[in-house]
Amino acid sequence: MTGARAGTASRHLVGSAVSAVALVMLTAQVASESDAISAFDAGTWALADRALGTSGGPWLGIGGWADLAGSTLLGVGLLAVLGVLLGRRRFGAALWVLAGLTVQFAAEMLLEPLVGRLAPVPADGTPPDAEFSFPSGHMASATLVLVVLLVVMRTGTPLWWLCLGMGPLLVAAVGISRVLADAHHAADVAGGCLLGLVVGFAVAWRLDVCLPPNISGKEA
Repeated sequence: MTGARAGTASRHLVGSAVSAVALVMLTAQVASESDAISAFDAGTWALADRALGTSGGPWLGIGGWADLAGSTLLGVGLLAVLGVLLGRRRFGAALWVLAGLTVQFAAEMLLEPLVGRLAPVPADGTPPDAEFSFPSGHMASATLVLVVLLVVMRTGTPLWWLCLGMGPLLVAAVGISRVLADAHHAADVAGGCLLGLVVGFAVAWRLDVCLPPNISGKEA
């Protein structure tokens, strides 16, 4: 591995470590049920709600348009990153992505009962899901997929710039959809993003180590 790629790989590890520290800090705040977290959740939900104009209708709730849109965006992103790798016959790299998603899911399953945060009460007054809600698995997976997609594509190409510009907006849309669907609090979405960064940067480091330069996109 060249010096430039080694530096990039090291930055991926630093990004994973910093994200892990931030995730631990947020987890502690959520588990302690701090007032700051409650205010953040309430303010974010109200902002997302006002952005769509109404406090009811087909956008909101489990099974609503927001719920469907978020799940669809996540599925498209996952297929995109796997399609890029399989199209280039990088089967080992595709397995690393799937391994990363597995690790992310395992971490999610560990954190949920550890924090013990219940899902939000739906706006229509129906009983909430009995499942724990921190962190958001949808948001974690979407963030992981975006990080890996930017790593495996050739840096500086129009498609790479398109992903860099549109990717964060689409990931944010997934997070907003989980709030509007009453599936997660806003802090759950933030926790999911941090978890996705922790695992995504770790997978990115591994891909920079094991992929040839013309595949990872770091060198011409």
